[in-house]
Amino acid sequence: MDAPVSNPAASVAENPPPGFRPINFSRDGTRADFNTHVGTLYGKRGEKGTPDAFVMGFRVQPHMCNPVGGLHGGMMMTVADLVAGMGTNVHTGLRRFLPTVNMTFDFVAPARVGDWVEGRCEVVRVTRNLAFAHIFLTVGERRILRASSIMKVPSDPAAGRAPPAKS
Repeated sequence: MDAPVSNPAASVAENPPPGFRPINFSRDGTRADFNTHVGTLYGKRGEKGTPDAFVMGFRVQPHMCNPVGGLHGGMMMTVADLVAGMGTNVHTGLRRFLPTVNMTFDFVAPARVGDWVEGRCEVVRVTRNLAFAHIFLTVGERRILRASSIMKVPSDPAAGRAPPAKS
């Protein structure tokens, strides 16, 4: 008798490491945008001025993988883009939505179902109009993606913020 075939769509327990909390991307609790569909992403704050000032993490689930079982490049790029904007805000205190102007990606190694992936941002430079950052996604000590990002810094501090919820 053949062994039962596992369900490739079955989820894997997320079990985030200590200190990680789910990130709520919806300002009013009802909006479902792109970020809410990629899977539960977690965030952790560390010591200001260190690479751990902001860390995003997630457990690789089957629906995040490509046909050969590796973490899909689109998922890696999505997370790197989020880490760039959120991490740059944490590191600089800008507190603004930073639209991506340009990003380049180097896929260094695969991640597999069940792996815990972490993303960190290193801010290279911030000018009046642009922010430059390097992003690394890792599984343990192994880098799986390296990215470079250029983001627009809006001149209006309220630019890009969601309007207040209607009561």
